Amino acid sequence: MDPTYKSKMTTYVNEQIPKLKTVNNDDLESMFENFSPDQIVETSGLTAEEVVDSFRLSLITESLTEQYSETYKLGAKMFGAEWLNDYVVGFWEPDENGHADPFKNILLDFGVDQKVITDEINEAKHTTDYKIHHEAGFSPIALTTYGMIQECITDYWYELQRDFFPKSSNTNKVISKVKGREALHTVQFRDLTAFQLEADPSLLPEIIHSTINFSMPSNHIPVVQDIEAKTQEWLPKMDGDVTELLRRIIFHINGSLNDKTRLGQLLTEYASASESRFLSLVPNHVLSGAISHVKGGYGLVGEIILEQLGLTASEPDMPKDFNESIQFKIKSILKRWAIKRMDLEGLLHSNNLIASTQQND
Repeated sequence: MDPTYKSKMTTYVNEQIPKLKTVNNDDLESMFENFSPDQIVETSGLTAEEVVDSFRLSLITESLTEQYSETYKLGAKMFGAEWLNDYVVGFWEPDENGHADPFKNILLDFGVDQKVITDEINEAKHTTDYKIHHEAGFSPIALTTYGMIQECITDYWYELQRDFFPKSSNTNKVISKVKGREALHTVQFRDLTAFQLEADPSLLPEIIHSTINFSMPSNHIPVVQDIEAKTQEWLPKMDGDVTELLRRIIFHINGSLNDKTRLGQLLTEYASASESRFLSLVPNHVLSGAISHVKGGYGLVGEIILEQLGLTASEPDMPKDFNESIQFKIKSILKRWAIKRMDLEGLLHSNNLIASTQQND
């Protein structure tokens, strides 16, 4: 990679490190407000047991930060990416290490026994070796892509959990702080991905590979695999929306790619790999092959997806001559036809970007 870009990423990382801000003891001590799962059920479609399990998932997943950190550091070492190691060691890991305690306090406030919590965390640590399950790739750009998607999903999950509690409560405020850090991490990983792609456009396949093979860490933690498998069906009960989560993920992916054609290629190859239906009745491997041979095909897909999710695509230049006018009209006809048949839900079914967050081993 061009030394200029390595310097650019090193500078960016060095600018992030002073932003480190862990949850403090005053925050943690303020959380014991005698909330009960039965109170949460009144403002949620979950059962009391599901409410507790949702926070068990958050706690156990956050308790294995060191294992995820090892994965990033391994990739940084393999590819000589000192900037990535510096970011993980100097910012991301210590920042993340403060995220488990708030969820532990919520469970304690719910009446879950301290020993039960401790035993479950220890079991998770001893039965999980995350790095051997990581299939999204160890190259720096694959890891930053993975981090961007993972943090985006976690940010949304904590947003929904935060809203279980009154806005005026300390518990709501502390979860908001944790959520804010996840949002910051999402942007940081997105920026680092964008810098690498800008430096070397040939790295796009690594981003696509990471996206296709993405799976949330909790899928590989035996203690909470069964809970993770339920999260997609829980989202609407938590006043969430799977399509909104998809919108946020694609917003950040598009931000890292900064190009609707690249986005279209990523989503087309992703859909082909998952064999969900992008267009009704058309197998995605057939559609993918067709789009790849059409001039501007990937860009058209990118435009459609961005528009369907309410993410504004840059408008194409108006035609300047007769030939461009014909092409513009043909493209508009194809676009209208595709939008009518586009099944965004196809991206949300089994073996796809969102559902992959719930896949077990």
